[in-house]
Amino acid sequence: MRFTFRTKLILSFIIIITIPVIITLISIKIATVNIKTDPEIIRFSKIDLRFQKIIDLVTQNYFNIQNYDQFYATISSVLKETGCRLQVIDNSGRLLFDSEDREGSLENRILKVNISEGFALNLEEDINGMNQYSFPIKIDDKVVGSIIIQYALDMLPPKVLHKVILYMGGSYMLGLASLVILIILLSWLISRSVLVPLNELNLAIQNISQGNLDFTISYSKNDELGRFCQAFELMRRKLKESLEKQNMYENSRKTMIASISHDLRTPIASIKGYVEALQDGLAQDPEKFKRYLNIIKDKTDKLDRLIDDLFHFSQMEVGKLPTNFRVQNSRIMLEEILSPLEVEAQNSSLQLIVQRPLPEVYVKADSKRISQVIDNIVENSRRHIPNDGQIIIGARVSGAFLEVFVKDNGEGISPEDLPHIFESFYRGEKSRSQNYGGTGLGLAICKHIIEEHGGRIWAESVKGQHTIIYFTLPIVSGQHAEADLPQ
Repeated sequence: MRFTFRTKLILSFIIIITIPVIITLISIKIATVNIKTDPEIIRFSKIDLRFQKIIDLVTQNYFNIQNYDQFYATISSVLKETGCRLQVIDNSGRLLFDSEDREGSLENRILKVNISEGFALNLEEDINGMNQYSFPIKIDDKVVGSIIIQYALDMLPPKVLHKVILYMGGSYMLGLASLVILIILLSWLISRSVLVPLNELNLAIQNISQGNLDFTISYSKNDELGRFCQAFELMRRKLKESLEKQNMYENSRKTMIASISHDLRTPIASIKGYVEALQDGLAQDPEKFKRYLNIIKDKTDKLDRLIDDLFHFSQMEVGKLPTNFRVQNSRIMLEEILSPLEVEAQNSSLQLIVQRPLPEVYVKADSKRISQVIDNIVENSRRHIPNDGQIIIGARVSGAFLEVFVKDNGEGISPEDLPHIFESFYRGEKSRSQNYGGTGLGLAICKHIIEEHGGRIWAESVKGQHTIIYFTLPIVSGQHAEADLPQ
């Protein structure tokens, strides 16, 4: 499972907060156990128990407190063990017992002591360096006086103090150390997950700025920067493909210009020669004169087709190729387009066959543009079939489309050329006729027109046997056809 960069940051903050706290709590628990089990600390902690023993002894012998010597003898052993000073006063502040002031105890002098919440402040004595605590004396749930215990601040042995500090301080230091380590580790990991793709992107930008697109961005983790790198890599590939296509297009354009220059120069030179011959009176015979005129017309027609292709392509490139769509009967439209082609073929050795009956459905099309498509396909077939070749034109209904095909028995198209024949300026050298030139734009214009109609165009070919070019037009349903038919 891969996390996004945002998730990584959130998890990092959670880890930084929770793990040190858990480690600290576990360490404190371990330290507490060690403190409870350490012999020296156990031995010192018994002082607190002795304080309680003092309180119990005073409470039990409270009524014997007037006998100083007897009362002192009762508690002296405990006082010596703890090194404490004991004072007992009644509720009025009268001194009943002082382990270090026998005379004051016997006089029952009044002490100026402020007792509150377990602490006692002797306003008469300087107890610098001493701790002083008070405990109530309860007899039959009634407070009859207070016990004041004083002990030195240095009662805690240095060794015991050192151990307590070591146990507890070590717990906090361990938690702090884990916090620092986690911050350093996670900061390194997160910065690495940011810096690595950024460095790769920076290198990619430098390569692109230098015109080098032959590199690959390898960072592909499923996070924000990973997706950004993948998008950048996709952009690089698209840019490289675009530049390669542009270069190929530019090379094809240059080749096309050179070829068009040749194709234009040849008929112009021929026309010029025959016109000069006519001017010089070399064609005195009417038959010869007519033949010269026919040749001039044929060369002029070729020039017209070349110029027409360039004109339509320029319109197509700027998106201004005019179309006039209307719903019409497919049989009537195809008959109007194919009949002139049949008449023209009767005056040549070309055999043009139209498979009838043609389908009768309604299509929304520009008959002029469809005629241009069929003319371009037939003209392309003529270039690549022998003089007595055959062209078959037919149509059928295929699902929601009218499918038209043009089949010839020419030399066919090589497999390497077949995927490119509808590209602009593409002219496979192996499929070019020696007698016909061409701009390489005819089939590209056909593709543009058919796609504008919502159909598609493709070719099938067997080298040395035949070529079939298909195109489709969407069929309009009867209800829509009636609504769109001209009245």
